[in-house]
Amino acid sequence: MPIVEGKLIAIDPEQPNGTVKFTLCGYGGQFPRGIGEGADVGSICEVESEEVAGDEGGSFSVQLVGNDVIDPPGTYYAVTIKNANGDIVQCNAYMFLESHGNYDLDFEKPFDPTLPPSPLPPLIYNQLLIIPPSATPNFPGDQYTAWGLSMTMDVTSSTISGVVQGNLYTFIITQGGGGSWKFKWPNNVLDPMPVNPKSGGLTVQTFVAIANGGPLFPISAGTWY
Repeated sequence: MPIVEGKLIAIDPEQPNGTVKFTLCGYGGQFPRGIGEGADVGSICEVESEEVAGDEGGSFSVQLVGNDVIDPPGTYYAVTIKNANGDIVQCNAYMFLESHGNYDLDFEKPFDPTLPPSPLPPLIYNQLLIIPPSATPNFPGDQYTAWGLSMTMDVTSSTISGVVQGNLYTFIITQGGGGSWKFKWPNNVLDPMPVNPKSGGLTVQTFVAIANGGPLFPISAGTWY
């Protein structure tokens, strides 16, 4: 659970410090639920902290449930600061994430909950398929955009299926065993380079599909390693 710390000060050092309160917001018309681990799992029945006063130096600390382990997503905390008379000085919105760790409120920037959330980064997932050694391998272009093949025999015939127009496809061919295995490129792969004949040698070349089903044109010369 993240710990939020900070320091309350008055412009007149002789005046007493104020208080800060944290209120969970943004859960709409359903119970907010903790979906973390152990004690953090369950319905949240208390959505507002006590008013936390600063110590003699004005410092305060409070432990909260992270917004990233609360369902529904999109919750945040309204942080209200009051002076010693109980007057509200300011109220700002913050998100505190379990995965982040501790926060120092004196340096955190608030956000505007009326604005749309920032877009999530694109998902990163594996696009490399390792093809089992075979004399007649097939490279599925409708499932992956890169393939690795370690040759332990001559490839006398190969095919590529499901090619999608505009995609880039990369072949990574390795000479297994003693090397010098021959590789027959698919018929719809145009102008490929010969594979590296050295034992353990690597051949990498990328092609672009100009139509569904091919053909594939090289975007540059291949590389031997």
